[in-house]
Amino acid sequence: MAEKTKSLAVKYRPKTFDDVTEQAYTIQILQNQLESGDVKNAYLFTGAAGTGKTTCARIFANEINKGQGNPIELDAASNNSVDDVREIIQMAQTRSMDSEYKIFIIDECHMITTAGWNAMLKLIEEPPLKSIFIFCTTDAQKIPKTILSRVQRYNFKRISQKGIFDRLQYILDVEFVDLRTENFGYAKDAVEYIAKLSDGCLREAVTNLEKCLAFSDNWLNLENVIKALGNQNYDTFKGITDALLDDDKSAIIDYVNQVYSDGTDMKLFIRQYMDFVLDITKYFITDDFKYTSLPPTDEMQNWISGLGAEVYSILDMLVAMQSAIKWDTNPKSYIEARFLMFGGEK
Repeated sequence: MAEKTKSLAVKYRPKTFDDVTEQAYTIQILQNQLESGDVKNAYLFTGAAGTGKTTCARIFANEINKGQGNPIELDAASNNSVDDVREIIQMAQTRSMDSEYKIFIIDECHMITTAGWNAMLKLIEEPPLKSIFIFCTTDAQKIPKTILSRVQRYNFKRISQKGIFDRLQYILDVEFVDLRTENFGYAKDAVEYIAKLSDGCLREAVTNLEKCLAFSDNWLNLENVIKALGNQNYDTFKGITDALLDDDKSAIIDYVNQVYSDGTDMKLFIRQYMDFVLDITKYFITDDFKYTSLPPTDEMQNWISGLGAEVYSILDMLVAMQSAIKWDTNPKSYIEARFLMFGGEK
């Protein structure tokens, strides 16, 4: 049986604050607290997925305890009841056996129940002397105000496209240095496109990079990246757009039924198609792909250049459709009808 290897996301997860991509202000404050010894008992790290919350919590915990012991990590998505919180309270009453502080990292803490937070409140107000709690969440608005007022909150911003690009390039240069000198290479625009699609989530970008490398392990170029990450069917989107603008009703029926027959969720399809048309309009306005998720290929550029201003009418229709099908259990008929009526609405 082949030995299981670590994923790139795990292998290149930062081990020190110096390795963390961006979040400089938050890191500076935490480092200042470490230097002064003014470490608090309760922290809240909040921000979008993949921005480094849990990673920084682990690094901070390691720095507090000077590399001794390990923090107690709990996933509140599956350990969120009042009984789970009471167990945490009980654990916090005893001193750590292998480090100065007993540190709890509670991930997805917005999933803790109201009763659980009520039980946690007393612990946060009067924490044991050598216990520290670091809460991590992507949805801080779900946390009770009574808790928010008793923790030190740090907001983790989405990582910039340049920050993600630099990290991906570093991984490629380190991971494949031997291969790169012999038969491996990568194109800058391919790495930039992976970074763009991640929407500020570094973990997703690294995962997508690994997927692309598995697709083609000797040359990472834009064409291979588009194929590997082809979660959006650009040919279908372009075909429907052409059919709508040409009022080709037969083609419209074919495309809608093809999407439906493929088992695609029709609401998700409309959302993805709306995003596609929105990207087209952004390109019309800016004449630049950097504000879009579209692949910056000559083929895509030439196709968009051949479209007219009527594409704005498609976007208007799709925005209205999003609301109309929100609660529809079977929106195919409505979608088909609106598409077929588009020629008469222009």
